Amino acid sequence: MIERAQAVEFIRPADNGRTGPLILTCETLSGEMVELFCKFSAGCDQGVINLAREAVAACLARDLELPVPIPYFVEIAPEFSGIVTNLDAAQRITRSVPLAFGSTRSNQFAVWASGNPISNSLQPTAAASLVFDGIIQNPDRRIDNPNCLVKGDEIRLIDHELAFAHKMILLWSAPWVVGGLQNLADGDARHIFFDQLSNKDIDWDGIKKSWKDLPDARLEEYERAIPLEWGGASGSVKDALNLIRDARDNIDGCIDEVRRILA
Repeated sequence: MIERAQAVEFIRPADNGRTGPLILTCETLSGEMVELFCKFSAGCDQGVINLAREAVAACLARDLELPVPIPYFVEIAPEFSGIVTNLDAAQRITRSVPLAFGSTRSNQFAVWASGNPISNSLQPTAAASLVFDGIIQNPDRRIDNPNCLVKGDEIRLIDHELAFAHKMILLWSAPWVVGGLQNLADGDARHIFFDQLSNKDIDWDGIKKSWKDLPDARLEEYERAIPLEWGGASGSVKDALNLIRDARDNIDGCIDEVRRILA
């Protein structure tokens, strides 16, 4: 479900990112060389839990046919930190478990800017992305931190390590109840697509179908895909999968809540 790759070359730290990601050249199992943005457990507030949430979100997004970079599990050999010339990066690698979360670089894409137009062709993807972020409880695709890349009518959704943290929220409301997705509409924390989707005539049937078509067996594959190196995240992974199942079974209510905040 998610391929493994081996880190072979340090390129540089990424230009931004709260987790301090690194850009590495990695070799896939088929021998292909790819440049990946790699996140390490030592750069995350909750360590491997954040990495596992990234992986679950990537698997779900791909099954929903949402545009996310290709994910990888990146193996870091014990001697790799010795060839890293950046001291901070080398220390982050050393403090981390020897398996990072990687995603392909989206070359020639720019960061989504507030006020970017949503074309008619992009509108279904934008609406599906709003629903996705609301359901997985991703607070990190907002006006002041878009975590979305764009090139023409193409977008890439990135950075999901803060998703699925609903168990940590006091008085949390599920996304299928009234008020459960109000945060997507509020102030500077509102979702990047909220303004341009508001009061629009959107066909929700395809989005509903994509969620309803997720079988339990597929979600069990997500759980089995989480590597043993991230075993400390098993409880959080189960919480994430339970949320996905419940949202799938209540997708009509989720869409009703999205339509309410957009009205």
